[in-house]
Amino acid sequence: MSNNQILIILNGEDQTVLSENSTKIILAKKKQENITHDHTLLQTNFDSLDDLIKANTIIKSQFSKIDELVIVYRNIHLNMISYQYDYNHIKQNYQELINIIYFINLLIPLLKDEFRFVLSFEKDNHYKVHFNNFKGSLIKYLESLKLDLVKSINIDIKILN
Repeated sequence: MSNNQILIILNGEDQTVLSENSTKIILAKKKQENITHDHTLLQTNFDSLDDLIKANTIIKSQFSKIDELVIVYRNIHLNMISYQYDYNHIKQNYQELINIIYFINLLIPLLKDEFRFVLSFEKDNHYKVHFNNFKGSLIKYLESLKLDLVKSINIDIKILN
């Protein structure tokens, strides 16, 4: 049975989250060289709501329902001295979080009755406080969404470290 899978690749890669027998749409900042599965690539830098609204339109035209949404945010390399004071990096991190939440809200009408979120994150690191905030905020949002939709959609949240 073929599944419809949306992958949001913010950083890094994780081949283990790709389903062999799925139809894939990948949202990423750049072309994913290591993904050999057939897929549709939608390039975005995740700070443009217009890009995400266009992506939603394309997804609606290709999928009547979505089985799984995967978010990959791994292999974050930081210059530890400048990271704490890099306002543009911090601003981008939280803007991406807000836009991902907005994008997930756009996709709600397309979620199947049995739906799964897969979050492929790296382990918490006390040096990466903004990454930890991103991860924690997204998980809390998805848990709230799960509670809000409990009567209509059975949502499973799988977190990979």
